[in-house]
Amino acid sequence: MALALLSAVLLGSAPAAAADDRTALPAGVELPVRVRVALRVLNVLEVKETAGEGRFFVEITQRWIDPRLAFDAIAVGSGRIDRIAGEADAFLASIWTPGLVLDNQIGGRDSRTVAVATSAAGEVVLIERFEADFRFRMNMDAFPFDRQNLALSLSLPRYAKQEAILITTETDRLLSGVEESSLVVWRPGRLRFANEETMGWNARSYSRLAATVELVRQSDRYILRIFVPLFAVLSVSLFVLWSPALREQEKDKGTMIFSSLLGLAALSFTFESSFPGAISLNTPVAQMISLGYLYLVLVLMIEVGLTAACADPTRRFHAACLELRWQIRWALPVMMLIVCVGIAVRALPG
Repeated sequence: MALALLSAVLLGSAPAAAADDRTALPAGVELPVRVRVALRVLNVLEVKETAGEGRFFVEITQRWIDPRLAFDAIAVGSGRIDRIAGEADAFLASIWTPGLVLDNQIGGRDSRTVAVATSAAGEVVLIERFEADFRFRMNMDAFPFDRQNLALSLSLPRYAKQEAILITTETDRLLSGVEESSLVVWRPGRLRFANEETMGWNARSYSRLAATVELVRQSDRYILRIFVPLFAVLSVSLFVLWSPALREQEKDKGTMIFSSLLGLAALSFTFESSFPGAISLNTPVAQMISLGYLYLVLVLMIEVGLTAACADPTRRFHAACLELRWQIRWALPVMMLIVCVGIAVRALPG
């Protein structure tokens, strides 16, 4: 009798337990479960170029179907039930969720808010807003004319692609984007999605979605702070080449050129402290400053050499020396200007 009662209890409770297990994969839907994702970057709080890190304020929206959460809209009096904050977290702990993670996120999530909506048909909409640090692969070769493609990698590490996958539809793409009003140094470009696969435990393939945020640096904000001081230091060469008062005074010419070299060195340290990566990486600014050292030394050597060669008017090639000196005065600055403009134009985003 006892065995019969025990068997009846076990057989009767097993289906009920299975029916109440809302944390398992949704039943009654075709596998893999399709999790739709939309992403909005609400604010670009910080970008650390040399560290390859950035801090974003993002909003991630997830949608999926779970028939176990369907309800009678007439009995409830509404076709949708909304939950926010603590109520939403408690509800999420009691149901199945995809377990979406951002692979390149650093640390936890700050200023997090959450909201969940369930429809009578069993559709779940999960919206999360939070601040977090992310690790990015950045390229500073074109600073300050660079365009950065910062990828947020989303994945479902708990489920293989045969069980759940990440997708984006046209509607999700329309809901995604980058808020332009929040950006100061950067101008937002487009937000692109790309489906990828990654290998996980037991050599199983897992779904991954890469959301690439394109940011274009507003280079006009750097003209006064970078290029004006740079060309102001290099303009000393014009005074050395064209000033009649310095025509025969090599000592003063050397003093001015060496002072300009020290000024370039000071600019290098200033740029690196104000714009990390501007000098330590192979940026156009670093190339211009490196060429500036060579240009100033070349101006001094050529000017001193031609001054000595043209000092004696009785020499055979005195007229040719004077003509060469005249041509050098404008040729050297023009060539330097053309090279610098070429470096800047080559770095401009296409």
